[in-house]
Amino acid sequence: MHYDLGMADDDRDMSARITDEGIEKMRVRIGVPMEMPPPFNLEAHPDTMRHFCYGYGDDNPLYADPDYGRTSRWGSAIGAPFYVGTLGRSTAPPMPADIRQRSRGALAGVGMFYAGSDWRFTSPIRPGDRVHVGQTLTDVSEQASKTFQSRTVRTDRKVEYTRESDGTPIAEHRYWFFHVERSAGVKTREKRRVDPPSYTDEEIEEIEQSILAEQRRGSEPRWLEDVRVGDSIGTVTKGPLRVSDILAWHIGNGPGENQWGAMRIMSQTRKRVPGFFTKNDYGVWDLVQRLHWDPQWANRIGLDRPYDYGPMRNTWMGHLVTDWMGDDAWLLRLTTRINAFNYQGDLTRVSGTVTAVDLDDGLATVEITGVNQRGETTCSGEAWVALPRRQGHASVPDAASGWVASLPASMT
Repeated sequence: MHYDLGMADDDRDMSARITDEGIEKMRVRIGVPMEMPPPFNLEAHPDTMRHFCYGYGDDNPLYADPDYGRTSRWGSAIGAPFYVGTLGRSTAPPMPADIRQRSRGALAGVGMFYAGSDWRFTSPIRPGDRVHVGQTLTDVSEQASKTFQSRTVRTDRKVEYTRESDGTPIAEHRYWFFHVERSAGVKTREKRRVDPPSYTDEEIEEIEQSILAEQRRGSEPRWLEDVRVGDSIGTVTKGPLRVSDILAWHIGNGPGENQWGAMRIMSQTRKRVPGFFTKNDYGVWDLVQRLHWDPQWANRIGLDRPYDYGPMRNTWMGHLVTDWMGDDAWLLRLTTRINAFNYQGDLTRVSGTVTAVDLDDGLATVEITGVNQRGETTCSGEAWVALPRRQGHASVPDAASGWVASLPASMT
């Protein structure tokens, strides 16, 4: 999930700077196992599996309907891609005291923007599964930014998920953030203001009709031999983005790493992570994460309007691919890039094209692009899909064995 980490004082939250000292403090944490809070879901369950995919608009019964899942080659419902991210008890010990002291205050108070990811899926999640998770910081580097007028730092992380019962690898997630001074966001907004969109009744009707016309491959196999380079994999339409979509995302995906909740839980969270809060327009402590739904706070830190989460667009790109590939296939890898802000009111059309077909490895490679109503590319990615073949299913996970993928050399 995307977090924007704040200071605990409204007089300071716009003044935090990226310094050489702050960068070096962050580098102290490289390779050190990161403590993680309890997961949103302790155990995979049909209800939370359904809630997760509904949270990004996916009604695929393979993920949402246990009865349907039992008729599939998997023998049960399975978790949608990225559902594993809601699971996972941390295996990390407490951070060593010397590391904690030497890295205290690293890049504190600056904005933190999710910028991209590389997911590799190696085994399905089924109801009843429990998961272990291990996370480490892998790199800290300065980056040139085309979006913000300030020093920008990129931090890279790696998360590994394994099945608790037998240690089976389930997924690996590599992702990265850009850390940016908030005052730079204000200056950038003054130069690049984006007016809010407005849609006619006719345009909204056309958008809804395109959404309702989307096709899911489902139980009909998509044979690898029938796929050709240049084939379209269709389009999924997401939006225009509403506050309701953000709420639905949180219902399915959870609150995020800091595990905020309502009332007493919120107060307990603020005592634990005060830097995650500033005072709102009523003088009340509130989440800095509210930039995803609070226009006043988003404006104050330099954004035209509240915007979505980068991982939401990951699920949109995954949704396009899983609709196209069908129940018998397996999404092996999905790389994503978050190219621009996707503000409330924006419309995103996510489409894809087959760029390679490898009959030896049993893979189709797909290029994905998400474009908004202004014609701007706001997200992009590439997927590697193991498709069934008429002469057996050797390249696709086997329902009986549980299957762990061995990535072909062309994917590594």
